[in-house]
Amino acid sequence: MKIFSLHESPYEPVSHDPQLKKRVITRGTLPCVQHVSHIIMRPGDRVSEHTHKNAFEVMYCIGGAAVFIVNGLKVSLNQGNLLSVEPGDSHSIAEIREETELLYFLVEA
Repeated sequence: MKIFSLHESPYEPVSHDPQLKKRVITRGTLPCVQHVSHIIMRPGDRVSEHTHKNAFEVMYCIGGAAVFIVNGLKVSLNQGNLLSVEPGDSHSIAEIREETELLYFLVEA
């Protein structure tokens, strides 16, 4: 058994958008999971388009709402929704209208 604490995790920049700060709850300690991270985004925040060649990115919306663009399609992620982006899928966050809290996992393909 392992317990990981959000509150003991330091803030660090998001690699493709360093102006955004996330907390990595765990990195490399779970089989097949590269990291589990938490972020709170504010209105006007954006995440630039990017891909993960060999990983799924799984995002769970704890609160708020975000508009993602996945392979050119608009996808709304609302509180309680989970979005899985497949390896190689181009994705971004195009719009945050209210404070939005996401928990996300990068999982090896």
